Amino acid sequence: MLRNLLHNFRLAWKFPRWRWAILTAVLSDALGFTVVLFPPMEWLLDGATAIVLFGVLGFRWPLLAALVTEAVPGLQLFPAWTLVVLALAATEAEGSERGY
Repeated sequence: MLRNLLHNFRLAWKFPRWRWAILTAVLSDALGFTVVLFPPMEWLLDGATAIVLFGVLGFRWPLLAALVTEAVPGLQLFPAWTLVVLALAATEAEGSERGY
């Protein structure tokens, strides 16, 4: 299972839009830890992340769910952006490999 996940991640990494999305999500979650005590900066960071990810990947419901998760106090420390983008990348890579 882990082997398939790593294979799908490597397959998704070949596409520039997924590279941008993964790097944006990781950077946003990393910066989110530094601004956790200043909510307006975190809201701005999450809004900018959502705009960039929607621009790069198009509208996807899991991205909206990650935005809602980031808006809930206390759940902001959970790396929602990174996990959602990695899950999307893995599932899309699996689908493209199978010809869907």
